[in-house]
Amino acid sequence: MTSYKPFQLEDLYDINSINLDPLTENYPLDFYSEYLIKWPSLFFKSVEISDNSTFGDTSEISGYMIAKNEGKLSKLEWHTHISAVTIHNQYRRVGLASDLCIFLENIVNKDPDNTLFIDLFVRVTNTLALQLYEKLGYSIYRRVVGYYGRNLPQDTKHLDDEIDGYDMRKSLPADVNDETIRLNGHKVCVLPQDVVF
Repeated sequence: MTSYKPFQLEDLYDINSINLDPLTENYPLDFYSEYLIKWPSLFFKSVEISDNSTFGDTSEISGYMIAKNEGKLSKLEWHTHISAVTIHNQYRRVGLASDLCIFLENIVNKDPDNTLFIDLFVRVTNTLALQLYEKLGYSIYRRVVGYYGRNLPQDTKHLDDEIDGYDMRKSLPADVNDETIRLNGHKVCVLPQDVVF
């Protein structure tokens, strides 16, 4: 049975099996600490509880969500940014990533957050993630050339699927006129240094 609980700093000791996966981004300790301090309600975990008759009830972290709010409402930039959503490899392909995204959406589409949209970045080549987010109602807002590269590119015409990322967005009810999303976003190319909130 899955339940959702706030992430605690000591949980970092229990997510090694998730973070060692090549699909999961790893961050320094201060990154996790900052999110826990500034946006505690947007940093949560999914926990699987099982009844093991030999040892009693056991629980295991099956995934987690890290998000933050940023931008200015006056510029139509007030949004929730998903920094990481990851699932333990034993719990993939059962809808858990979708559930974590929906759980986050239910938090931020009302007060006190009430953001205009949710966004995230995904590699152009990550077709499974693209399909997941599109099913959840996200669309490509723009292609960020060289987003995952080591060096900042200077030309938006030099596309590279291996290091380019898509900025995907989902409009929330606060964005009444859907002003924060666009059609054909995959044709709009920007540099990483142009993505500022």
